[in-house]
Amino acid sequence: MNHDPLQAFLDALVSTTGKPVVPTSQGGYISCCPAHDDRTPSLSIDQGEDERVLCHCHAGCSFEQICEAVGLRTADLFPGAVSTSTQLPDATENTELCRPAVADSDRKTFPSVDAARQSLESHLGPATGRWDYCDANGRHIGTIFRFDRTRKTFRPVSRTDGGWLLGGMPEPRPLFHLPELTAAKCVFVTEGEKAADAVRSLGLVATTSPHGSNSAAKADWTPLAGKDVVVLPDNDEAGRVYAEAVVEQLERLDPHPVVRVVELPGLGDSEDAVEWIDASQSASVEEIRAELESLVETTVTVTPASPEPDMIRFQPFPTHLLPEPVRGFIDNGARAIGCDPSYLALPMLSCLAAAIGNTRRLELKRGWTVPSIIWTAIIGESGAAKSPAFRLVTRLLTAVQERAFEKHSAASRDYENDLANYEKRHAKWRSDEAGDTVPPSPPISPVAERYLVSDTTVEALAPLLLENPRGLLLARDELSGWLRSFDRYTAGKNGADAAAWLSMFNGETLTVDRKTGKPRTIFVPNASVSVAGGIQPGILSRSLGIEHRESGLLARLLLACPPRKPKRWTEADIDPTTELKVVDLFKRLLELRHAIDREGRSQPEIVGVTPDAKAAFKDFYDRHAEEQTDLCGDLAAAWAKLEEYAARFALVIHFARWAADDPTLGTPDTVDLASMEAGIGLAEWFKQETRRVYALLSESDADRDRRRLMEWIERRNEPVTARDVQRGCRWLSESAEVAEHALQDLVDRAFGRWRRVDSKSRGGRPTREFVLNPSPPSTQPQVSG
Repeated sequence: MNHDPLQAFLDALVSTTGKPVVPTSQGGYISCCPAHDDRTPSLSIDQGEDERVLCHCHAGCSFEQICEAVGLRTADLFPGAVSTSTQLPDATENTELCRPAVADSDRKTFPSVDAARQSLESHLGPATGRWDYCDANGRHIGTIFRFDRTRKTFRPVSRTDGGWLLGGMPEPRPLFHLPELTAAKCVFVTEGEKAADAVRSLGLVATTSPHGSNSAAKADWTPLAGKDVVVLPDNDEAGRVYAEAVVEQLERLDPHPVVRVVELPGLGDSEDAVEWIDASQSASVEEIRAELESLVETTVTVTPASPEPDMIRFQPFPTHLLPEPVRGFIDNGARAIGCDPSYLALPMLSCLAAAIGNTRRLELKRGWTVPSIIWTAIIGESGAAKSPAFRLVTRLLTAVQERAFEKHSAASRDYENDLANYEKRHAKWRSDEAGDTVPPSPPISPVAERYLVSDTTVEALAPLLLENPRGLLLARDELSGWLRSFDRYTAGKNGADAAAWLSMFNGETLTVDRKTGKPRTIFVPNASVSVAGGIQPGILSRSLGIEHRESGLLARLLLACPPRKPKRWTEADIDPTTELKVVDLFKRLLELRHAIDREGRSQPEIVGVTPDAKAAFKDFYDRHAEEQTDLCGDLAAAWAKLEEYAARFALVIHFARWAADDPTLGTPDTVDLASMEAGIGLAEWFKQETRRVYALLSESDADRDRRRLMEWIERRNEPVTARDVQRGCRWLSESAEVAEHALQDLVDRAFGRWRRVDSKSRGGRPTREFVLNPSPPSTQPQVSG
C-alpha cells in the first residue's frame, strides 16, 4: 500500500490536538501546533514537489518536536517511508504520543472512553486493541487504543475533571496493572501491554510503562522499589534500549529492587514474550511458567551502583511544590535568564515570607508558633546569573516600594504645608494670650511604608521596624557586607548586632539603646526581618568562620549552589500575564493586617493546622529527629533549624495559595495538608542541598576537581571519552592518560561505568566511553490534590 505522508500527518494532528485542520486559499493547511500551548492556529502545513510534508510553527517549535508530539518519526513525513512492519521496525509503537500542551479547557472532551474511541475511529478505522490504566486505587484514568491501518498506530486517551481527552496521561504516568503491583514480590516488565498480558496469562504479575519504548523515564516506577524485577526485552535494538532505560529507572529507587534482564531464547527479529509463549502451545501453562522461572533463576542480577556518601549530586529545585502563578514565574524566569530555577526560587521564598511578615504565625501546638521569616542565600561564581535572577524576583517588591515612596513624598509635601500653617496658628494663639483655650494640634509626620532595606546595622533597622511592624526584607545582591557586619559575636558593638540579628530570625523583641537621636531607646515587640541575597563561594568560605557556625548563623541560612550552566542566547521571556498575576499576589499579601489584642496592640494573627496536616508534620518531625541523632557539628545545627523551616514554608505556601485564589484551599485560617506536604518537601530538598553545600565548603582540591568533572559531564548529558575530557576540562588537559585516570576514579567510586563502543567516526577502532550513573531519586513528597 502506498504511504501518503501528508494524510498520515493530518490524521495524526487531528487525533492529537482534537482540533480541525483548515485548508488555506494557497493550497496548504493551518492547524494548532501540538508541541506547545497553541490557542490559535500557528502551524502551517504544505507538501513539497517530492511529496514530503513541509510544516512550520510560527511560535518556534522545531520539526522534531512537532513529529514527537503527534507520535511520528521525521522519516514518516517523506514519501515511501514505511509500507509494512517487515521493512522497517515499527516506530509508532515506540514513539511517545504526548498529551498535547494545551489547556484542558481549550480541548474537546468526551463524556466516556467509548465516545473518545469513536472519534478516533472516524479517522483511523476500527480499534483492534484496548488497554486500560488505573491509579493505585483502581480508578480508571487512561486507555491506549491500537489501530491497524498501513501499520500499527497507538492513540492514548486520558481522564480529566471535565471528561476524557485525546492525549497521554499526565507525568509521571502509572504502570500497567498498577493495583496488582503492591502485593507482588516479583514483577515482570515487558515492552508493551500485549506482552505484559501474555506473561500474566501464566499466572505471573507483569507490567509495562505507557506509550512505548521511548517513554520509560516518564513513568512512575516507585511501586517496584524493593521488589524482584525481571525485565523481558523484545528481540531488537529498540527492545534492548528500552530494557536499559527501565534498568536505569529501577536503579534510582530506594530501596533498590533486585533486577534481572532475561533474554528469551529462540525469538526471531522483533519478537517478544507473546511469540515465545505462542511457540510453546504444546506445553501446559505450568510448564511454560516453570521454564520462564528457570531462565530467571539462572540469570545474573543487575547490581545497581550506589555513589559514595561524600559526593552528593545536585537535585533540581522542586518547583512543582510551589503554587501557581509563582511556579510559572520561576520556571519562565529560569528559562529566560538561562539559570537554575533555584536562583529565583530562594529569593522568592524570602520575598513571600516578608510580604506576609508579622501579620500571621502558624501554631503547631500550644506554646509553639512559627513566624513567616526565611533567610536564603544563593551561592555562585561571578557571572553565574545570580544578579539577574535576584533582580527579577525582588523587582516585584521594589515596584510596590517605589509606589510607597511616591505616596510618602506627596504626604510629606502636604505635611510641610500643614506644619507651616500650624506654626502660624500656634504663634497667633500664643500672641493672643488665649489663656484656657486649647492650642492648635500639630500635624502628624507621615511615615514611609517600608518593605525592603539594604542597611544591615541594627541601629538603622530598629526605627524602621518600629514604624513598620509587619517586618522587612533585607535584600542584598551581595550578602558579604551583611556577613561582615556580624564580626565576632562574643563581644563589642558587632557582637550586640549579631545577637540582635539572631533574635530577629525568630521575630522576637528587640531593644536598641542609641547614643544619638530620639527616642534614645527603641523597643520593637516583634522584630521580623527576612533575608535574601547571593554570595560567591570563596567569599562565603572566608566569611563563615567558627564564630558564625557556633552562633547558629550558618544553620539559619538556607543555601543553594547549583552547578554552573553555560550561557546560551534565548528569546524566552517572562510571560507578562504570569508576572502580573504574581504582582497581584504580592499586593494581596501586603494587604494582610495584624490582629488587635484587648489593649489595642497589634499582634500576629494565629493560624492553625488541619488534623491531617498536623499528622503529616508529626511524621516528618519524628523522621527528622531520628536523622538528627546521627549528626553532629554543623549538620546537627542545620537540622535543628530545618525542623521548623518545614512549618515556615507551609505557612508561606498556604498564604501564597490564598492570595492566588487557589480553589482547592478551604480556609485561610487553617494550613491544610497540601501546604504542609509542600513545606515538608521543600525542607527535604534543603536538607540534601545543605549536606552538599557544607561538603563543598570543606572539600579538598581532589574533591573539587572530581566534582567539577562530574558537573562537566552532566552538562554535556552524553557519554564521554578520555579524549573528550582532555579537550573540554582545562585542569585535565595534560594528556589523555590523565583524563582517563580521572574517569577511572569516578568508576572506582561507583559514580559511573565504562561502556565499549565501536564507532567508525573514531577510525573504526573499538574504544570505550564513560557513562555517568543517574543521580539518586528526589525524595520530595508530592503536593496533594
